[in-house]
Amino acid sequence: FVKSKYAGLQEIYLLLRVLYLQTTEAMLEEDESPSTDVAEGTAETTELPDHRQSYFHTDEYVGDKQDVTEVRRELMLLRINASSTITEEEGTQRWLKYEHVTSALVQDLCEQLRLILEPTKSAKLRGDYSTGKRLNMKKVIPYIASKFQKDKIWLRRTKPSNRDYQVMIAVDNSASMADTQCVQMSLEAVAVLCGSLAKLEVGQVGVCGFGEDTSLVVPFNEPFTAVSGSRIMRHFTFDEDNTDIVRLLTTVRAHFASTATLQSNRTVSQLLFIVSDGRGLFIKGVEAVKKAVKLCWDMGIFMVFLIIDKAGGEESILDIRTPVFDKDGKLLRIESYLDTFPFPYYLVLRDPNDLPQTLSDALRQWLELVLSQ
Repeated sequence: FVKSKYAGLQEIYLLLRVLYLQTTEAMLEEDESPSTDVAEGTAETTELPDHRQSYFHTDEYVGDKQDVTEVRRELMLLRINASSTITEEEGTQRWLKYEHVTSALVQDLCEQLRLILEPTKSAKLRGDYSTGKRLNMKKVIPYIASKFQKDKIWLRRTKPSNRDYQVMIAVDNSASMADTQCVQMSLEAVAVLCGSLAKLEVGQVGVCGFGEDTSLVVPFNEPFTAVSGSRIMRHFTFDEDNTDIVRLLTTVRAHFASTATLQSNRTVSQLLFIVSDGRGLFIKGVEAVKKAVKLCWDMGIFMVFLIIDKAGGEESILDIRTPVFDKDGKLLRIESYLDTFPFPYYLVLRDPNDLPQTLSDALRQWLELVLSQ
């Protein structure tokens, strides 16, 4: 009888009922969440604290740095005295030690990448729509006041909040890595990259090794765990004779093409990090390498080459010189090796502690450059 006497009151009642239920649910969630209020003016730590109030104290924990140094030395000894094969359990223990050594770097790089790699997958509610999954409570009262004319009171999941990138980390498994004493830094760099990308939930992360051949170590379709780290420790022996970068780029290009997501129409959605000492890349010729690099860029793969250059080594990559000949074989000049480096975006890493800041600064500039083109 209400509907017949007062047209529209039933619809108003239903809307107010939904509003009441959602408001009650929100109040219950606020009651269950712990309070995090902090009084203003308590952030100063230089003044003497008032012991009648709560305060906090900050001091540097020196023991943690000493512990990291000891673990890093232990990992170097394990690498020197390692046998030809290690068990899965031994690989897991070594990977956990690398995670312990790089935990602070992982957190730092994760926060830097959070600002650089923007969310691409819509998972949060926003907008004013005529239909949707959830009511926008702020629009209910205006909807009733407008005599049900302003009906855009619904929310949809159109706000990007999750990341859906494909990132491949390629590690040089050739013997030159051991000859240049870059093994320890390379594995630490891999641990930092894998840990920060997994912590950020960047999307799909894979790891492959390249040398004479290219092999997939961690595929895209599995989450990165300690088991994946154990597989990395067991796979990389750094004893292959050559560094076939052309085969690597061909294999990675095919793998990206076969696993491309539906949202791969973005400007940057597939990234390739190459961790290597940067030596011996032209075994198949300069033109073949440049062609392979160009094909990857044309496909939309954003490539970053991390050159591991051990500080204090006998020969730095910055000191390498290459001769340049004309068509008749006459020597024209001798120039720096990096002047003819085939990858346009590379960074020289001499200290693993510099990786978060150096890589984040470089990625920020490079991505801005790519997006502006």
